[in-house]
Amino acid sequence: MEKYIKDDSFLARWIAGELTPQELEKFKKSDDYPVLKKINDASQNLKAPTFNDQALLSKLKELNNSEQAKPKGKVVKLIPNWVYAAAAVVIAFGVFYTMTMKSHFQTGFSEQLAIVLPDNSSVKLNANSHLDYKTLGWKSNRALQLEGEAFFDVEKGKSFKVNTDSGMVEVLGTEFNVISRDSYFEVQCMEGKVRVTSSKIGDNVILLPGDAVRVVNNELEKWDFSLKESNWTLGESTFNNTPIEQVLYAIENQFNITLDKSNIDTNKRFTGAFTHRDLNLALKTVAVPMGLSYSVNKETGVILLNSNNNN
Repeated sequence: MEKYIKDDSFLARWIAGELTPQELEKFKKSDDYPVLKKINDASQNLKAPTFNDQALLSKLKELNNSEQAKPKGKVVKLIPNWVYAAAAVVIAFGVFYTMTMKSHFQTGFSEQLAIVLPDNSSVKLNANSHLDYKTLGWKSNRALQLEGEAFFDVEKGKSFKVNTDSGMVEVLGTEFNVISRDSYFEVQCMEGKVRVTSSKIGDNVILLPGDAVRVVNNELEKWDFSLKESNWTLGESTFNNTPIEQVLYAIENQFNITLDKSNIDTNKRFTGAFTHRDLNLALKTVAVPMGLSYSVNKETGVILLNSNNNN
């Protein structure tokens, strides 16, 4: 065993992917590397609640003892003593990094957030949205989990995946917008090429710049657009033949209000936009062309929507 077991920081930097190319190359050529790599690979798949390092070390010892017990012309100690100590160090660091090297971002109502990823890709997270990804090993596995809405500007490199409960978006280098809320899923491609996969439609769709798709009531819809960037990042939300329920949901997120939609047909479609700067103007911009009126319950603050009889 060389310096690796004597230097905990070396193993920690290796697990975190922070070794210099020269250090990593030398380490890979060492006799110790294959054993430590197997231990580290196994530790990455462990879950903290069920993690038992003593059990794993015991398994190593059992394996060693069983091999030694076999009759041989020459007994060779397959697992040296240093492996047990190294395993404890690697497992400890491996589980620590697996548990802690994660990033979580969340926006509240009326909030937006700009995020720079480890590869300098950028994400703009819209109101009331969640984004998670693992920073450990990011360069080899660029994958995120999204709930809500976000605009992505992706640096070229290995495959970049955005996973949602409704489907997955995969790109190599591009700009695109994703919405995933409950049963609604929408993707718009501004630049590059996007592959959209959804269990709702049982297939994948390739999008080029100006192409967009949505899944509504388990049905796939396609349309074209001319925006270079999602307008919500500039203070205005834009919609194209979008179910009014999704438009009203966007208003609730931007202004932190509650809309009572029980008296209207939420399947009607809206084409247009609303500003993020003025609630009253936003409501009028959407309500008037849709033949809706609204009033505020002074006790609860809930805004009640109604369909006008003459529309």
